[in-house]
Amino acid sequence: MLVIIMVAVACKKDDPPLPPEELVGPYENGLVILNEGLFQQNNASLSFYSFANQQSYTQAFVAANGRGLGDTANDFVKYTLNGVDYIIIAVDISSQIEIVEAATLKSVAQIPLFNGTQAREPRRIKVYNDKAFICNFDGTVVVVDLVNYSVLQTISVGANPDGLASVGHKLFVSNSGGLNYPVYDSTVTVINMDNYSVLDNFETRINSTSMIVDAQNEIYLLSAGNYGSITPALVRINSSTHAVVQNFDIPIGAMTQIADWIYYYDQNQKGIFRLNSTSEILENILVIDCSGYETFFGIQYIAANHLIYCVDAKGYVNTAVIKAYDTSGNFQYQFTAELNPKNIIYNP
Repeated sequence: MLVIIMVAVACKKDDPPLPPEELVGPYENGLVILNEGLFQQNNASLSFYSFANQQSYTQAFVAANGRGLGDTANDFVKYTLNGVDYIIIAVDISSQIEIVEAATLKSVAQIPLFNGTQAREPRRIKVYNDKAFICNFDGTVVVVDLVNYSVLQTISVGANPDGLASVGHKLFVSNSGGLNYPVYDSTVTVINMDNYSVLDNFETRINSTSMIVDAQNEIYLLSAGNYGSITPALVRINSSTHAVVQNFDIPIGAMTQIADWIYYYDQNQKGIFRLNSTSEILENILVIDCSGYETFFGIQYIAANHLIYCVDAKGYVNTAVIKAYDTSGNFQYQFTAELNPKNIIYNP
């Protein structure tokens, strides 16, 4: 009996532990990270960071599904339907919408988005009731039924839409024209999400992308400019009248919202500053110093744990580092993700 026990112990000692990338759910009590990957390299992915053991797990989608996510992922959104949490993912170059169970990351549906043989290239997602509104780089917004995973409507908007925001039943779509250099688009299209009609198409500023809606239902729109003579700026829009009411000429590269504050990355000063969306006052106070980042790639606030996450993409071709800070800018911890993290979801 002693020999048997000794052999068993020896075998157990020699058996190496599973590497982090072989974790197979449940993906709970942590963060799910969407990694864009590299263009035309078919290496978009999901990572998972566990709060329980402060461990990063790579290739979580592969571990759950036995296949890759696809080529160049751009956005994902968590939603609940019939008491179950799901995550819907836009995979741009593959032109696929992937829907997974949030707890297991197992795929429940793949929805191809093509116009004949032409890829629509989905970019951003907004969930409204049991529908998903997805803007695509081919100049459309597609409406997907999240109950039966069918495409209900295709709505024409401007050139290369690359941002979505909603106020009530109205969906605001920022048309970047990002592929039309040097002739960028400068419009926002407004869609009624109840009947899919186009309500308006109004002028803002060129090459606009992400948007934030504040407590007064005003929209803050990030304009990237033309990377030359027209510099980046932040545009404030009245969501009722669809009028531009203010421009903030700041070298903004990314932004996130925390209550009445917009925290943004200043590309010149290489740090996080903030704007009060009630008083419209720009604070000239450095909140987070990002000068040590090799490649600043994004900022996101997670309300569930009251932390700000900033991404260092490390030259776009290396393992990324995500750093967590409190709202005063104090560093808390950091972890690794995969190539070019785009978005983070808190998974309780």
